[in-house]
Amino acid sequence: MDGRNIIEINNLDVNLMSVRGIVHAVSGVNMKVKKGEVHGVVGESGCGKSVSAKSILKLHDPERTEYSGEILLDTEEGPLDILKMNNRHLTNMKGKYVSMIFQDPMTSLNPIMKAGEQIAEVVRIKKNLKKKEAKKYVLDIFDKVGILPPEKRYNQYPFEMSGGMLQRVMIAMALSCEVKLIIADEPTTALDVTIQAQILELMKKFQKESNTSIIFITHNLGVVAEICNSVSVMYAGRVVESGNVVDIFDNPAHPYTKALLESRPSSSDTGKKMKTIAGAPPALYRKFIGCPFEARCEYAMDLCKVKIPCETAVKEEHTVACHLYKKGD
Repeated sequence: MDGRNIIEINNLDVNLMSVRGIVHAVSGVNMKVKKGEVHGVVGESGCGKSVSAKSILKLHDPERTEYSGEILLDTEEGPLDILKMNNRHLTNMKGKYVSMIFQDPMTSLNPIMKAGEQIAEVVRIKKNLKKKEAKKYVLDIFDKVGILPPEKRYNQYPFEMSGGMLQRVMIAMALSCEVKLIIADEPTTALDVTIQAQILELMKKFQKESNTSIIFITHNLGVVAEICNSVSVMYAGRVVESGNVVDIFDNPAHPYTKALLESRPSSSDTGKKMKTIAGAPPALYRKFIGCPFEARCEYAMDLCKVKIPCETAVKEEHTVACHLYKKGD
């Protein structure tokens, strides 16, 4: 890591139109990812992790999505705001600077097109290679990521592959254009623990070799501890705590972060009742006037009901949004 940010998200709001009204999916999100770093994003389902990440590539339906704030990407031309890019500029940026690994590879790949040809098509466009050159390039990547035998797998359709192999194909596609940032949206959720370990090991290996930055979205705090350098904890469309992985795990500041860590299963807890977080995440059809976690928080105060907490520095590169911490304390 060289200390510079590959991506910087400032005060991002994402509103989605639905049949029930406007969904305030993301509100005031701030996030920085350094070059060569793996940044984890954790939280319960519906907390805005995937919406925030997909906004980096503007993958939401433009007719039903409203963005505000800025997403600054470090490019050869200097920092550029992705939210202000036109479609042509955005298309050039995808696959050159940023690519994404989706949660379900079966629905992310074309079912009637051979796996290798799908990647070769991208490589031909982005790297301006001829058909034979692109195929050789893809076969080399298949060999590196463990898609074996490469020639056979190249000519297989997605339905002929297992879930673990399909996820390797998605990783190969993400790596094929040598991007600066990979967004991994819960890439191991649908896999068994053995395959999950192989995929994580593969991602760690290539991250170290290429110094590529990764935004790793997951529910699994164990995965965060294993692969990430830093982490942002999200709740109800907001980042409630962010910092170095060691700081977050050893000295969690936000009550939600503490509750998540306490609810992790442990081998020493055999026979004991597992701790849970009481209640459920709130619906996001309204804007909050107070802290979204107030109804579930054992430390809630009257102030929490009427004022949204501001981001406060706990220590260098460790911030929290909670009224228990005040600026200057």
